[in-house]
Amino acid sequence: MQSKHTQKIVLSDQQRKDLELIVRRRKSSQSLVLRAKIILAGAEGKSLLGTAKKLKCTRETVTRWRKHWVERPDDQSTLEKLKEAQRPGTPPKFTAEQICQIIALSCDKPEDHGYPFSHWSESLLAMVAVDKKIVSSISQRQVGRFLKSGRHSSRQGQRLG
Repeated sequence: MQSKHTQKIVLSDQQRKDLELIVRRRKSSQSLVLRAKIILAGAEGKSLLGTAKKLKCTRETVTRWRKHWVERPDDQSTLEKLKEAQRPGTPPKFTAEQICQIIALSCDKPEDHGYPFSHWSESLLAMVAVDKKIVSSISQRQVGRFLKSGRHSSRQGQRLG
């Protein structure tokens, strides 16, 4: 029985198959499975409160995801409709290109750039990145995070530190 507090959800056959696959697949994240179950319950006409109790989540969670589903364009894929919306926040301070340039710099020898050192240190890399105008400012700790993040494949034998 459909409650007046139930967001009306109509699924295409493909959307239903996609949602059921997400629920069954072992590698689906639990948050994605919960969202898929919320949408499937809505398509079956289950109430918000009944769905929340059955899925052990809040009524607000059920309401939010049903609302997202209905408001998002039908030409979006099922996965796109289940994704979290972009959250506001501070944009990244460094671009992917800047990070790549700093990592590439770490693969060269300091002597190749006119510095009288045999190995890079994180502080030297930070200083050179600013000198070469790759970035306007950067801390040695941030350089270290870039190098340790696994965003590069090798340092060509260069020792840091």
